[in-house]
Amino acid sequence: MNRILRNVGFLLLLLGASSFVFPLLNLRSRIMSAFGEHERIAAIACLAVGAILFGLSFRGSKEDKAPPPPPGRPPAQTPGPTAPA
Repeated sequence: MNRILRNVGFLLLLLGASSFVFPLLNLRSRIMSAFGEHERIAAIACLAVGAILFGLSFRGSKEDKAPPPPPGRPPAQTPGPTAPA
């Protein structure tokens, strides 16, 4: 689950950042241009949501942080059947 959050967050961060960098290079993002005059608001939203998802992906679950159980005693060995003498 953390891997999915990290990937989606990173993708949204790249999409939002590219909306600010592409105009400096006289380029335009086809995905973000679908928002028309609200492209800057959508880019800021992508950056914010991407940063949140990317940050949450590094938060470990309780299962990951739980210490391993202490080693138990080995099971008692029972003697096998004895052969008649």
